[in-house]
Amino acid sequence: MDLKINKIFYSLVLMVAFVFLAWFFVGRIFLADYYYQETRKTQDWPQILRYYEKVFSLNPQEPFYHQKLANDLKWGLQFYPQPEVKIQIVDLAITQMENIKAQERSFTTRLDLAQLYLLKASLTKTEQDFLKAEQAFQKVIQMSPQVARTYIYWCQLKIEQGKWDQAEEQCQKALSLYPSLSDARLISIHRQKIESEMSELYEKLGEIYLAQEKYSQAEQAFRQVLKFSFSPRPNIWKKIGDVYYSQGDLDTAIVKNLHGHILSPQDSFWCLTLALLYQEKGESEQALFWVEKGLTLDPDNKKLLFLLESLLGSDPKKRSSILPS
Repeated sequence: MDLKINKIFYSLVLMVAFVFLAWFFVGRIFLADYYYQETRKTQDWPQILRYYEKVFSLNPQEPFYHQKLANDLKWGLQFYPQPEVKIQIVDLAITQMENIKAQERSFTTRLDLAQLYLLKASLTKTEQDFLKAEQAFQKVIQMSPQVARTYIYWCQLKIEQGKWDQAEEQCQKALSLYPSLSDARLISIHRQKIESEMSELYEKLGEIYLAQEKYSQAEQAFRQVLKFSFSPRPNIWKKIGDVYYSQGDLDTAIVKNLHGHILSPQDSFWCLTLALLYQEKGESEQALFWVEKGLTLDPDNKKLLFLLESLLGSDPKKRSSILPS
């Protein structure tokens, strides 16, 4: 009788142990993944955070979830326009990444963390945060020094600091790492990825040269952006226009911005830009034309309305014919 009771007891113990182990190694992991998948099905930011709370209550050590939450926090910045709130959210994202043990951090993890430090430094502009970002990029380079994209991000860090020579140096390092686009071994999707990165890289070079007043090089760099872009990129015409505006050539600046307007005719931004250029040139009638055109696209645009008031001045005839009573 005692032997039978012992067997029953040990069977129950084994069953409980099995259930516990099944839950610990399978059940909780499965459930954590279920809640993670739910975060992918909604754009309700508070709900996403609630799902992540459940994920980490079930599987707090998994690096994948920490990295994904950090990326989602970064994505969520768009909902918070206040800089101080953005900084708090970036700090939370950094904390999530730093929760991943150093020996478990992949190259992608380290690069994402460096980008977060860069983002924080761009918001705070403090020397301490710039230094942390610098150190983070150095660790990424130590792990894999032949990845061009790392130097593109590092270039952006130097741009944020206004260190133009160092920014250009990082851009040139990135350029040196790309294979020739004429290499027959490149498959189409790889070539497109390289062209996309080079487009981004030349845009940064254009900004660097413009800041250094190297106008010819700036324009060449911006035109390279257009060469490697898969879409028209009207904003690049604004930057080319800025090259000429910075040299006092208002006529050519107007021509370049007209290119942007032609590519994006429904965007009132171009009307405002052209109106301001004509106003500065002293051609009030042309400026007024573009203000009116812009207001047909965006009647509540405060900048256009302010400029309209400025152009009309105290002329009662013009005011009554354009402004609503």
